[in-house]
Amino acid sequence: MINDFEEFRNGHLVRTAEVWKRLCELGANEETKLDFDFTFTAFDKRSANALKDVLKDYPITISKEGILKPKYTISGNSGAIEWTEEQLLKWVDYLLSVGSDVGCEFDGCGANAPK
Repeated sequence: MINDFEEFRNGHLVRTAEVWKRLCELGANEETKLDFDFTFTAFDKRSANALKDVLKDYPITISKEGILKPKYTISGNSGAIEWTEEQLLKWVDYLLSVGSDVGCEFDGCGANAPK
């Protein structure tokens, strides 16, 4: 039986493959530099900061919402990179794993269509 995280992971990987396909339909290819934004949610500051520490190679911002039950949004981006679909899927799988390891939930990623 597949556990909840595996279903969550597989869903994100399927959506990421669909995003890649759509970007290609809009003119992207493996030589197009794409800057992927990504977001996570955390329900405690410790988890948000732990994720920021793990993803120290990326520009990360953390914003807090709420007082009694705070929620943290962790946002970052990849920088402009020439991606292949395989690299993108591996990167998203990495983000899913590190987020889960520190108690953050991956919300997704996306990039603007090439100009």
